[in-house]
Amino acid sequence: MMLPYFVQSPLLRGVPGVYHAFVGVDPVRGRSLRDQLRQVFAVPPSRLGTLRQVHSAVALEMEETDGDAPGRRWREGDALWTASPGTGVGVRTADCVPVLLAHPRLSVCAAIHAGWRGMAAGVIEETVRCIAARAGFAAVEELAAAAGPCARGCCYEVGEEVAAALRGRPGGDRHLVKGGSAGKWNADLQSLAVEALLRAGIAPGRVEAAGPCTVCSSRFHSYRREKSLTGRQLSFIYRWDFSGVFTSLPGQDSP
Repeated sequence: MMLPYFVQSPLLRGVPGVYHAFVGVDPVRGRSLRDQLRQVFAVPPSRLGTLRQVHSAVALEMEETDGDAPGRRWREGDALWTASPGTGVGVRTADCVPVLLAHPRLSVCAAIHAGWRGMAAGVIEETVRCIAARAGFAAVEELAAAAGPCARGCCYEVGEEVAAALRGRPGGDRHLVKGGSAGKWNADLQSLAVEALLRAGIAPGRVEAAGPCTVCSSRFHSYRREKSLTGRQLSFIYRWDFSGVFTSLPGQDSP
């Protein structure tokens, strides 16, 4: 079987019972994301939740209707988290940052779509806050998080309006570099996402960057490079239903 290109985070690979991938270009033309999940990664599409992404700071807990199933009800938001065994969450990107999170002991994982608008609005911090509200603030430090392939400072040139929105973000003074012409800046979205995860309370050493710049790499879709809305890649994280691997969160039945 021809496989789509994908990368994984070594940090997330170390979380027991959790499977993830930042999926890139698929050499099989016309193969749907549903078929990728089922045929390549052995993940049931009906058990992996996604949202209609709107570049917001909205983070939602997964519901049964968020999976790929007949008659699904699309909810709007840019981060989705689950605390149920046998479920997963995913986001679609093509230059924005896909961020995946998981806890090594508690039954929780999350996927975040962080474009510059969502990042400026605080979507990463909001997702961590939602998890902390459910799992407890002490759990945040133990989260493992990876910021995946996206547009980086080598290629992502923005105007003054975008730079102003990102300048006040954690690391904005270091990951925004003056561009080659007046009013232009180069922004490293992946590094800004890593900084936001650390500022949200995840411990140093529990956060990493995974994968290349999407504009540079032909192995990933890039809106900047392709000038098309058709190419999108899925990044997902899935928690297998292994009884006894994780501790249940408050308000959740034991696996």
